[in-house]
Amino acid sequence: MDAIPEIKASAIETPMFFENGSYRLFGVLHEPAAAPSGWGWVFCHPFAEEKLWAQRVYVSFARMLAARGAWVLRFDAMGNGDSQGQFSDSSVDTMLSDIGCAIKMLERSSGISLSVGLLGLRFGATLAVLAAERYPTVGKLILWEPIIDGGKYMQELLRVNLTTQTAIYKEIRHNREALVRMMREEGHTVNVDGYEMTYPCYEQASAVKLNEGVKRFSGPCLIVQMGRSGQPIRSEVKALQETYRSADIREVVEEPFWKEIKQWYRTAPNLFEATSAWVEGR
Repeated sequence: MDAIPEIKASAIETPMFFENGSYRLFGVLHEPAAAPSGWGWVFCHPFAEEKLWAQRVYVSFARMLAARGAWVLRFDAMGNGDSQGQFSDSSVDTMLSDIGCAIKMLERSSGISLSVGLLGLRFGATLAVLAAERYPTVGKLILWEPIIDGGKYMQELLRVNLTTQTAIYKEIRHNREALVRMMREEGHTVNVDGYEMTYPCYEQASAVKLNEGVKRFSGPCLIVQMGRSGQPIRSEVKALQETYRSADIREVVEEPFWKEIKQWYRTAPNLFEATSAWVEGR
């Protein structure tokens, strides 16, 4: 399978564990290779299987930012990757707590007075939005193809379960309404691409509507819509922009590298260029 060449490490990258209450989170700290810019970035990863497919792109962009003077912390939320805990115990609340812990870890690790930004893809971008409302030290936001309507996204995930049922049983034994009822009333988990989701996670994510209300976060924000060339900016993306005091929208041509597609992506050149240009004020 062809792949776009990856960006090699040009700075110190330190694997680490750090505590959030009763469990430990795993992360990788990228130190600046150039003159420090005074900025640090916490990367908020996507949900479930999308995290796996986007991992290499995250690594490559972290290295690009570090090469240009930024501190970057990539980390696994509870129950993901090498962090402790079960995925089934996670919820929007635990994910936001993990982001807050990662922000503090980045600030401590840099050893300097650091301005911290959050970068997220898909539901990771959704979490970045929510975290910026919760943690006042967040100074910038980069939102790659954010999930704006959490309820719609959760229904898409339940549809994945229906597809799996059809593949295994040749029929749908539990429709989406039944799956929700099983989570809510019986305490069951619902499997989505091998990840066990519980009702608290489903309920909290379903309640998210990013394009409603005015945000308290007042720093610069970049919203990136990805897709084919010439696509108009979606109305929901424009509505999200209007909730911020200072938000820019960029439309870039990229394949959905967070899915299992024909080509495995190590980098996303158009996305990287648009994002780095915004970061650098170009």
